[in-house]
Amino acid sequence: MKIRPKRTVLIGLDGVSSEFALRMVKEGKLPNLKRLIDEGTLAPYCLSSLPTSTPENWTTIATGAWNGTHQVMSFQVFQPENLKGRWVAGYTSKESQAEFIWDAAERAGKKCILIKYPASWPPTIKRGIQVCGCHVRPCVHQLDNSHLFSTESYPKSIPVTLKPAEGWKNVPSSHLVPLSGCLTFPKGEKVTSPEKATLSTPLCLSTEEKKFYLLIYAASGQGYDRVIISRSRDAARKVAELRPGEWSNWLKEDFLTEDGKKRGTFRFKLEELSPDAKKLKIYSTQVMNSEEFTFPSSLSQELTEKVGPFITDMGWEGLGHAGRSYDWISEKTFLELSDYQNNWLAECAIYLTKNKEWDLCFLQSHCVDCANHYCIDRADPLVNENEKEAKYYLEFLESLHQSQDKMIGKIMENMDENTLIIVISDHGGIASVSDVSIDLLELLEKEGLLTTVEDPTTHSKRLDLSRSKVYPTGTVFINVNLKGRDRYGIVEKEDYESIREKVIQVLQRYIEPKTGENPFSLVLRREDARMLGLYGEKIGDVLFAFKAKFGGVHGTQLSTAKWGIGSMGSLLVMSGPGIRRGYELKRNVWLVDIVPTICYLLDIPVPKDTEGSIIYQALEEV
Repeated sequence: MKIRPKRTVLIGLDGVSSEFALRMVKEGKLPNLKRLIDEGTLAPYCLSSLPTSTPENWTTIATGAWNGTHQVMSFQVFQPENLKGRWVAGYTSKESQAEFIWDAAERAGKKCILIKYPASWPPTIKRGIQVCGCHVRPCVHQLDNSHLFSTESYPKSIPVTLKPAEGWKNVPSSHLVPLSGCLTFPKGEKVTSPEKATLSTPLCLSTEEKKFYLLIYAASGQGYDRVIISRSRDAARKVAELRPGEWSNWLKEDFLTEDGKKRGTFRFKLEELSPDAKKLKIYSTQVMNSEEFTFPSSLSQELTEKVGPFITDMGWEGLGHAGRSYDWISEKTFLELSDYQNNWLAECAIYLTKNKEWDLCFLQSHCVDCANHYCIDRADPLVNENEKEAKYYLEFLESLHQSQDKMIGKIMENMDENTLIIVISDHGGIASVSDVSIDLLELLEKEGLLTTVEDPTTHSKRLDLSRSKVYPTGTVFINVNLKGRDRYGIVEKEDYESIREKVIQVLQRYIEPKTGENPFSLVLRREDARMLGLYGEKIGDVLFAFKAKFGGVHGTQLSTAKWGIGSMGSLLVMSGPGIRRGYELKRNVWLVDIVPTICYLLDIPVPKDTEGSIIYQALEEV
């Protein structure tokens, strides 16, 4: 008799490296993941295709299809209809050309719950439940970005000017002259040019400024130590009174948008206040539309009341990423936001699975990937020779893994013996060689394959397509600028093969001067990339991958890459009915194998485009 589960929970952990997580398990730092491994099957060799990035791999996990089939190749610029001309960078369910498992499950009469699963919005389900489904930031369900209000200048911060308080009512007793200022939330600006749409594109839907008033006073004789935030110059109407390091309660405020009045939820944190009040930093979280972040939309208010206000961004913009340090918030604040979000995801999953009909539940946490982009270079002793600093950032990364471990534990405790639990990551994270950057534009320009010009606005190099024989595209592709195919094509068809061969030779013979190494682990023609599941219009004429330590945090390395404290391989643990206990797979497992394995165990048809296979070696047949 075959033992099979009645339902499945899949817990997605973005950017969690199997190498990093399993080391923490061995050190006793992730007790819930250890329990899951002890009670189930671990796949230490779980691999993805290229690029090893978020959009491609979460889509692969949800469809069982290779990148060439679902055609989600990277972050794509899109303009959702409800954003009224405001551009954001990301990807949606519309990008995938392969069917999702939740749609196949619905055809079989099953009901699904999706909680912040990437690339699942707009909803494709008809009878299930969905909570958001966007990337970390921006999110189409937000009314405004997070903000830093400060007396000092930080990137993209909103300035605050303090003056002796005048016209205030009900002012508390103060040892120093009370000071006053304003927190002004800006109105949104349309960005109609796709060239200006980046991951940092602000997404604010407000059509008018929203203002709060500040009153700063000294409750003790040690300097300014209290901040009152109020809707008017009346301390009795305060929405928050904070000391340094404190969070306000969640605020529910109305914002005017082009679609009328919308209710938003957010909260403040007094990140810093110096005793002389010359340094003030007040952080406000992303403003989420509290009435329209779910499907069906009526569930939004129910979850806000039962679980709490929802956020997609746990402070990534404020912490900094991709080499940019905004210094809005501390690592402690990021951890507090991540703890809140991870706890919210667990409580939401528990509430929905206990109160709604369901067979499949998919959810995803993104905090580790955000932190990897911020500091994995600083946390890895192979890169950072400052032992004290490396230890600090390593412990910061570990604390985020532990936050996710608590989330896993909560969910495990609230699932019955008929539930299959899967923990999966889309890719890992790796530090890069210090002070080494592979500039593809410079490399290809020296060989006469492309031409760059200086952008007068940014003073950086910009590709001149009208004079370039090739151009990089996506994260791991290089295209020949072919006449008749490319908009600015200049290469004749009869020269296509010779130009492509020259690109391949340039990459293969390049020696990075500081390390004396060739940084490429793989260089392929597009037709040879089929063995990696890559094909179709969106891939380049040449595909490449970097060796582990040259490729940045993730995206450009092979999924087998390992270096320092990290690896690119995905974490996969399965536990529940039908799964072998205490077993470690020796075989390779691919992300395309997750869907067919779930479908086999739940006895539902695989999605129409699934290409993976059942992980038979993980199954326990009685």
